Amino acid sequence: MTRKRMSSFRPRRGRVREGQEIRFDRRSAAFTLVELLVVIAIIGVLIGLLLPAVQAARSSARRSACVNKVKQLALAAINCAETQRTLPSFRGGSCCWGNGSNDPTKAVGNSNNAGRRSAFIDLLPFMEETAMFDNISRGDLTNAAGGPYAYAGWGPWNTSPSSLHCPDDSGRYSSRQHSYAVCLGDAVNVGGSSPTSTASASGRGLWNSAAYVNSSPPKRINTGVKFTECTDGLSKTLFFSERMHNDADISGWATATGQESKRTYIANVAAVASTPNACLNIAAGNTIVAATQIKAKWGLLWTDGQPERIGFNTVLPPNAPSCGGTNGNADNTTVVLPPTSGHPGGVNAAFGDGSVRFIRDNIETGNTGIALSHTSTGPSPYGVWGALGTKSGGEALMYE
Repeated sequence: MTRKRMSSFRPRRGRVREGQEIRFDRRSAAFTLVELLVVIAIIGVLIGLLLPAVQAARSSARRSACVNKVKQLALAAINCAETQRTLPSFRGGSCCWGNGSNDPTKAVGNSNNAGRRSAFIDLLPFMEETAMFDNISRGDLTNAAGGPYAYAGWGPWNTSPSSLHCPDDSGRYSSRQHSYAVCLGDAVNVGGSSPTSTASASGRGLWNSAAYVNSSPPKRINTGVKFTECTDGLSKTLFFSERMHNDADISGWATATGQESKRTYIANVAAVASTPNACLNIAAGNTIVAATQIKAKWGLLWTDGQPERIGFNTVLPPNAPSCGGTNGNADNTTVVLPPTSGHPGGVNAAFGDGSVRFIRDNIETGNTGIALSHTSTGPSPYGVWGALGTKSGGEALMYE
């Protein structure tokens, strides 16, 4: 019976029988060279079509992140002003050195902020950085409450908050760097570097400098700006903007090679004290003319309230070069510091009402051939751009 079943077995169609020769068609087993090249070409075309879209999406995401951060910074300042009835000064804290010493390496340097602590410190509780603010406020065994000199290194503030970092800023964030600036108004003469120079306390923008009498103990003689002082309207007055920082602090002046970006350095051009547009001569496209004396101070110390550390003014347009006087540190009293960014064509800026708008490089700047002091009154000579920097210039400004 078993044999009968086996004899009735028939191989299925397509099954190889015993002794049958197997042959392969080599032409159907692989791609030809022409077919392979066609496939590679198609893939290359698809990548070429998709890559710009991917890059545009990434750039848009970075810009959106910058917009969000500068907006949150403006809202923090608004909440601070509503809580404390006044904005903090862009430069303040405790004052004023001690025993005539200005050396942070000495013990006396731990006793106060030298009147130079930046407004960013005061905004910390409103930026969801209460723990950092509390650590700074309580001091430690070797530093007074509120911290040492604002430009001194100190553990509680040696790492800047990530909320001050713009992802489109080309500089690295390894320590106390930051990417956002406070608007100092439209003045070229932004005021003296000494906190006891009371004449330097006024300002044409929404931020002023704290002023002290160097008594024992030092006494502050002014407050920050109140929103009621902004008679031009908060929606027409600049609050913050972006500004690109460098990677390393250059002590004193260095000679430009012609490769340095005009957006991150400050050039030694003393003539800006009378003719701000003299600063334009040091730029060649996006770089600085070779042999120009430059320094990198801006954006490297978020705790130091000097204008060359945390500020910008509305004199030269966005992304124009920056210049100051002959001081190789961050202590020039006369500067032009336009905001700068990694975005093509302009910068993101926050206004006093919390709104954020994109300010283009070609905004109207009026007459940049004359210099203005922080003690000046009246309309800005720097056109629409200058008017946006003043809180009470009285300009008839329609800006969208």
